[in-house]
Amino acid sequence: MDTRHSHQQMRLQLPAASECHTFRMRMVAQLYQIECYRREQWKQCGRLLSHNQAAVEWIACYAADFPHAVAGSS
Repeated sequence: MDTRHSHQQMRLQLPAASECHTFRMRMVAQLYQIECYRREQWKQCGRLLSHNQAAVEWIACYAADFPHAVAGSS
């Protein structure tokens, strides 16, 4: 979000619809990856994580490199 002064008025500039769509799609993709991570932890390690626990762990491990590196990809 950007605010700019123009002729003594303040104008609020919102992101374009395509930027909002892109952001939403990225969030959906991250939620999918978190759920995959949660299931992997159960299958491979016997760890039953809550959605929140899985999210915290996934974010700490993979969010910085998302979407280039995700859990389970080579």
